[in-house]
Amino acid sequence: MKSEALFINGVYESVLEDILRVQRWLPEHIMFLQPYSSDPIVHLRDDPPTIDDPTRLFLSITTDLSTVHYAAEIVSWDDKLALPEEKHNAINRLIWTLQPGETGLYDASRVEGKRSVNLLHVRRMHKLEKPFTVSGLTKTSDGLPLSPERTTAGGWSYVYDKEA
Repeated sequence: MKSEALFINGVYESVLEDILRVQRWLPEHIMFLQPYSSDPIVHLRDDPPTIDDPTRLFLSITTDLSTVHYAAEIVSWDDKLALPEEKHNAINRLIWTLQPGETGLYDASRVEGKRSVNLLHVRRMHKLEKPFTVSGLTKTSDGLPLSPERTTAGGWSYVYDKEA
């Protein structure tokens, strides 16, 4: 497991529950998250996680941005705009079938003229028995805790890994 983890702020809980419906019984089955941003998650792009060397993922939900409710492992990253057609079609079929709340690979960038690029391949998603405040995560950039003052969903931070 990499020493750096990723925190994503404010994911729809219905998306996470779709993933859990499968991974509760098949934790190794890879499912997908699609952050809205048109900017790549640079550390994942430049040092991609693998099944043998995953990156831990911490997630808050849109209804409680200040609290980490879910954790998972990222085992791969793709630029959605650069997917070969056959891979794009295969992932679309998986999402349509196993993540019915999603509409396949989509573009939800909020930046005009840009498209969302990040496709996270995740496994071992679980809802935390004891959710914790995001200030329990320490940013790798400056060694400070994340601020619990969160007003809008979206965005991510690189944090030090901790057991979840």
